Amino acid sequence: MKTYLLRMKAMGVCPPRQSFKKIMWSWLGAFMGIYFVAKLGQFLALTSMGHVFLIGSFGATAVLIYGAPLAEF
Repeated sequence: MKTYLLRMKAMGVCPPRQSFKKIMWSWLGAFMGIYFVAKLGQFLALTSMGHVFLIGSFGATAVLIYGAPLAEF
């Protein structure tokens, strides 16, 4: 058990925090992207269940694109 818990210990240095300006642009981009997809779904008259699947999948993509643009996936 001790070996297992030691593997969870941080070994490196955390990367520097992004500037507040970059954080706000990422937030705005993700918000507007999800908002426009929701409006597009409303325009196409998707059912309420269709909205759930559309917004859920796009929300996850927006987090990856806008939240970690320089990450190696």
